[in-house]
Amino acid sequence: MASTNLFPRFSEVDSKPEAPAGLTLESWSQGFMVGALLIMTAITLVNMRRGILLHKLILLELLLAVPNGFFTFWNPPAWGWYLSSTAVPLISSWTLHNVIAWMKSRGFLNKKARLLYIGSVILVQPYWILEIYANFAFFNGINTTLFPYTRPFEGPCRYMLVPPRPLLVSVVNTDPGHSDPWWIFTTANLFWNIRRRYEFGFLELIKASPRFGILLGSMCLSVVFIILDLLAVTPAIALGVINPYWKLALVFKCLTDTIILDDFKSSLDKLSRHRFAQVLPQDNWKNDMMLMDMVRGKADATAHVEDILDLESIQPAKQIIREPPRVFSK
Repeated sequence: MASTNLFPRFSEVDSKPEAPAGLTLESWSQGFMVGALLIMTAITLVNMRRGILLHKLILLELLLAVPNGFFTFWNPPAWGWYLSSTAVPLISSWTLHNVIAWMKSRGFLNKKARLLYIGSVILVQPYWILEIYANFAFFNGINTTLFPYTRPFEGPCRYMLVPPRPLLVSVVNTDPGHSDPWWIFTTANLFWNIRRRYEFGFLELIKASPRFGILLGSMCLSVVFIILDLLAVTPAIALGVINPYWKLALVFKCLTDTIILDDFKSSLDKLSRHRFAQVLPQDNWKNDMMLMDMVRGKADATAHVEDILDLESIQPAKQIIREPPRVFSK
């Protein structure tokens, strides 16, 4: 019976929570999320460059997630309307995060993997259109039966933990958990490629670029909070109807986009070039780095062979002709 109090059914939580502890936790998590997003927005505005689509998408991702952090200030019936309405830009932000992750990691993917990644992101969008309606209808008393059935299908990971039927779950958590599988793959893919493609280890990378250290740390923390978020909808972590873990995961996901605005491969290649420029002699490091790029698949051998060999600078060897010894006669 105690689990019923910890995890009330949908019909019991379709109104604003009134318990002081729950409101305090929700207010803190919303304030943390909004404050972090606004700071990251300012950092992005300062560092973004004109004409780069990726930078603009990161800025849009941050701005879309901000409005959902204010629904605690409203009372019913405005509470339900604002909560479900701001879920629309929130879901859009998380979908955009998947697109950004694809753009940042596609340099490490072959053509089939790139198409599979972005294609799967597109395929789940019809479900989210239905989920947006079900969410709005539930929290505004229009239809309270659809949302309990659509909510458990939020993502493959969460679906494995939560069967598709009306559940004892946290409904106030508007986290679109569909982004978790793509993000976990992106994180694992980046770690694997750093280990496989580049000549430095993780500690050496962090020493050479503390910014990359923050990025890798943020990725790890986001995965930790994703796991806690999944456990929070089960009796493993009994939080009740308030779940702050998805907001923490969101902040650290956005931080990985903000701390390095460019894609992962070009950023790592620049860092690798800088490292070799400090180690190798000035006349040799450029050609050596171009050869390394060819090995990684970045440069085409036939297109750059003249640059690497620098054929124009090669001078024909001078022939040394030995003259016969002169004979001096008296």
